[in-house]
Amino acid sequence: MKVLSQGKERGVLYGPALWLQRMEEKCARALGRRSRGLEVLIGIYGPSGGRTAYREYRIREKEKLLLFFLAGISLTLGLVISGRLQRAQEGVRTLQRPASGAGNAVYEMDVTADGEKLAPLRIEVPEQEPSQEEVRRLLEDAALELEAWMEKNGWDPDGLKEDPKLPETLQRGMVDVVWESSRYDVLDSAGHLHNELLPEEGETVTLRAILSCRETEKILTYPVRVLPKGQDTASRLFREVSREIQKEDPAETEVVYLPEEFEGKALSWQTARPAYGLLAALLTAVGCIALRAASERDLCQKGEKRHAALLAEYPSFLLRLTLLAGTGMPLRAVFLRLGREGEKEDPLPVYEEVLRTVREMESGKTELQAYESFGSRCQLSQYRKCASLLAQNLKKGTGGLVAALGQEAAVAFEERKALARRKGEEAQTKLLLPMLMTLAVVMVLIMVPACFSFGGF
Repeated sequence: MKVLSQGKERGVLYGPALWLQRMEEKCARALGRRSRGLEVLIGIYGPSGGRTAYREYRIREKEKLLLFFLAGISLTLGLVISGRLQRAQEGVRTLQRPASGAGNAVYEMDVTADGEKLAPLRIEVPEQEPSQEEVRRLLEDAALELEAWMEKNGWDPDGLKEDPKLPETLQRGMVDVVWESSRYDVLDSAGHLHNELLPEEGETVTLRAILSCRETEKILTYPVRVLPKGQDTASRLFREVSREIQKEDPAETEVVYLPEEFEGKALSWQTARPAYGLLAALLTAVGCIALRAASERDLCQKGEKRHAALLAEYPSFLLRLTLLAGTGMPLRAVFLRLGREGEKEDPLPVYEEVLRTVREMESGKTELQAYESFGSRCQLSQYRKCASLLAQNLKKGTGGLVAALGQEAAVAFEERKALARRKGEEAQTKLLLPMLMTLAVVMVLIMVPACFSFGGF
């Protein structure tokens, strides 16, 4: 299993990634924790080689995490700076009125009064004057729609405590609604309550809804008792802007002018923008965590795939080892010949281990130690048994190695056949549900036409 590509150049982020890896190792030693991926690599490369491979793997991983983190931070800063620059430009003074039939336009506005930022305002600008066709029918339908709206929103004429949020248009914007109040100091035409002059028992207010479409009007009257409710600067400003918008003639004005001051304070208006910077920062953090978890999972999956490949290749490897040993070649020469398979561009895992065993013997290890290390690295009972047979032959020097290897190869092939049968049975079980679903579809295709033919359709 090749965890790292050999000869890979170090990037700009290698130094910071190495420092982070050292800090992580110190924390792991202090907490007494050991990664599952490290255990996998130690089983493959041994204690020294496994730790080196794991460190390099983690450094490469942290290089990717740093690159992703820097990209996310750059995006976040870019969005924040862009928002700052946009706010630093000249403020908005006009709002575009939509054309007739296009519906009302809603603007999210940020307001600054003498440097003090107020709560965001949501200002709705009505569309231009509609046509006069079916005006009277529209007014009648609008009256019914208004009654349905009151019933749906729980209109309580005996105790109004919250802003009723009176509708400004009906019939999909074709009918305008202008509200008039008998007590503007209690409830204004925009549907906002005022508690400055209200007694504790509340006040009775008469609301008039003037439904207008072109030059035709229909007036509806609603008495209601209003109970006290607080107000802030943003609410009073919203009420004032809404009142000014209602005063203008939609047929003559294409834009709505926003006030430059309110209650003696200079106003600065900007179009509200979503907090993309915060979203980008959150996605960056989530992405870094996901990459870290995915890399550990991938490393463990590579170890599991390697074990599965070693188990599948064991009978073939044992058969080749038996054939070569039967020619009378020494075991060292047999392993040297098999090790050439590990020098190929994409060798099988077992021949990688054989090549590593050969290089251990060339570096000074005894054959006995090299064979025992070979069985230990493979981490499978079958390879440990094979290594035990080789080591026993070296210790005792007795014959019968070829016969023992041949018997072990026969057992290995039988085990592989049993494994293949078990996997086939598991595949059949997994295919059972798709087959049942296919059968259900076929039955529907057959039964539906038959039912229609019997019914005379």
